[in-house]
Amino acid sequence: MGIVEALDETSTKAADHGTAYVESTKKYYELKLFQQLALFSTQSCTLVLYGFSFLLGIIFVAIAGAVALSAYYQSTVLGFLLVGLCFFALMVLIYVLRRKIEKSIINKLSKIYFDQ
Repeated sequence: MGIVEALDETSTKAADHGTAYVESTKKYYELKLFQQLALFSTQSCTLVLYGFSFLLGIIFVAIAGAVALSAYYQSTVLGFLLVGLCFFALMVLIYVLRRKIEKSIINKLSKIYFDQ
């Protein structure tokens, strides 16, 4: 019965090692998920804050530019129209470059997600 007991002991150890491996893998993936969620959350909050501040800045710069152009051309409508056309041109430029922008974003996200 020595062989049967040795096989029983070996299979018990293998089962214990398998259980330990599954537990450590589970803990690893829980930590990895937490890390990714924390990274996403902090970057999202930072992006919202920067975006909001940038938007406020753009609004004030656009109004100041429109008022300045209105005074220069002595036409309020023309000043605001020129600023609006500048924003329209910017929108068209972003639309034309959208594939490069998307590729850049995907490359940065893949480095963050897969390299960590």
